[in-house]
Amino acid sequence: MQTSLIISATLLTLVLFAFKVTAEIPPGMARATFVVHCYTVGVDALSGKPGVLSVDPGWSGAREVDRVVFNPQQVSVNQLENWLKEAGTHVSTLEVSMSTEPAKEISQ
Repeated sequence: MQTSLIISATLLTLVLFAFKVTAEIPPGMARATFVVHCYTVGVDALSGKPGVLSVDPGWSGAREVDRVVFNPQQVSVNQLENWLKEAGTHVSTLEVSMSTEPAKEISQ
């Protein structure tokens, strides 16, 4: 029991250090976490794509994952999954969360 608690605590620490963990999603944005075969391939597949703000690689337990912050007005979760599939690295989607804050209009 003690060994499994130590391992669980160690894995949680790795996940927290692997990601730039923030509790908030920028207003109007969404976050999705994808299980991938290789998180570096996932980063390359999604970085610079329209609507993708950031891609942070890391671990969730023993699985490689990419946490993506994106603009759902510009790109869908399905499109993100398709880009990962085209790169040959998508396994599954763990979670999708949307900001509860409305997008702010920028006045010029």
